[in-house]
Amino acid sequence: MKTVPFWTSNVHKVLKNMVKSQKSVTAILIMLLIFSAFSGCGGEENEVYSGPIDIVLIMSANSGTLEITKGNGNETIEQQTNSVEIEFDLSNTTSGSGDITGFTIDPGDGSDMIYSNGSENGVFSHEYLVHGVFEAIITAMDSEDNERSIAEEIRIDYNQEHNNQNTNNPDVVWVDYIGPSTDIPMWINVSSEVTNLPAGPGSIILGGDDPITVTWTLYDGSNNIVGNATTETIEDGDSVTYEYQAEMPITIDWRLEITLEDEGNVNTETIFDISYDHSGM
Repeated sequence: MKTVPFWTSNVHKVLKNMVKSQKSVTAILIMLLIFSAFSGCGGEENEVYSGPIDIVLIMSANSGTLEITKGNGNETIEQQTNSVEIEFDLSNTTSGSGDITGFTIDPGDGSDMIYSNGSENGVFSHEYLVHGVFEAIITAMDSEDNERSIAEEIRIDYNQEHNNQNTNNPDVVWVDYIGPSTDIPMWINVSSEVTNLPAGPGSIILGGDDPITVTWTLYDGSNNIVGNATTETIEDGDSVTYEYQAEMPITIDWRLEITLEDEGNVNTETIFDISYDHSGM
């Protein structure tokens, strides 16, 4: 039987809806039993490890936020962009039947496997450059050809700040850096402030003296308009902020289009904030 990822299954969706609407504990337990039956279709069972390898793993963190800053032309500003670096310390791992000869770490984010040998100190770092929930697989090997693997869940949230300066044609703001996530986000928050620049004395570089009509249109990853397009008229020197929040969106690669219907230039400050933390449910 083909195994369906839990976060895309109907069982997962129904269970989350039941938790959100505070259905009875009995109903939730029934759904968990149903999911247990489905999970058995993969042919794998959780077994207690009885081999000689004792994996001791110390991680510097199991979550973080990928921070992206962009400017005019969708150019990434490297000095204000931060990945999430996580350290895996396996230096205290031992085997009762031989020497530890190496480790492998699959970070779970689609990047290359990390390999090592027994001469290394067992401390490794990986830089997460994509967002999502990932299952890192850590494997230890000994000199008697024994192997043991463990899995660790790692959550990388996402924050993009996108600023356009003095433009009449604001960039389309995209959510990017998506990894092979095992779960959907809990929230996507969008905030976009547009400022109608006042005219400079004797200058045509900045805005004019007239109002500017601005329209925000938000699209999901299936190219559907989310909510309704919002149109506002902004007076000279004033600002208006557009905000939208979506709970547990199925698609992640959203985009926001900002269009102007009048002459004159604006500044824009747009933030996409994506959280994968479901612990508050």
